[in-house]
Amino acid sequence: MRSKSTLEEKGMDMTPLIDCVFLLLIFFMVTTVFTAQPSLRVDLPKAAESDLPPEKDLNIVIAKTGEMELNGEPVTMEFLPTRLREAKELYRSKVLIIKADKECMHGLVVDVMDAAKGVGIEELAIATEKEEQKIGG
Repeated sequence: MRSKSTLEEKGMDMTPLIDCVFLLLIFFMVTTVFTAQPSLRVDLPKAAESDLPPEKDLNIVIAKTGEMELNGEPVTMEFLPTRLREAKELYRSKVLIIKADKECMHGLVVDVMDAAKGVGIEELAIATEKEEQKIGG
C-alpha cells in the first residue's frame, strides 16, 4: 500500500502557470495604448471645409521587368501621369520616392521622373539600401 505522501506528490504544481498568467497580464497592461478622454463633452460645429488628411509621400516601385506600382497598386506608363495627379491631390504630397530595381532600364526611371515633374511633384527621392561593411580581408 502506498503512503499518503506519494499520492499528494502526484498533483500538478500551479505556481508556474500562475506566474505565466501574471506575466501576460503585465505585458498586455504595458503594451495597451491608453487614450485620454476629454473631461468636457462638446458638440463641434459643422463647417463647409474641414482639415485635410496629413501629407503622405508617394511611392513608386519599378521592377527590372518594367512593371510599376504606385502606392502598392499596379500602373502602366500610359496612365502614370493621371494616377500621379490623382494621388498628389488625394494625399497633398510634394514628394515621390522612387524604388527602382538596380537592373531596370535607366530610361524608364527618367520617364517616371518626367511624369512626376509634369504633374507638379516638387521633390523626387531615389531609395537605396545601405551597403554592408565587410570586416577583415
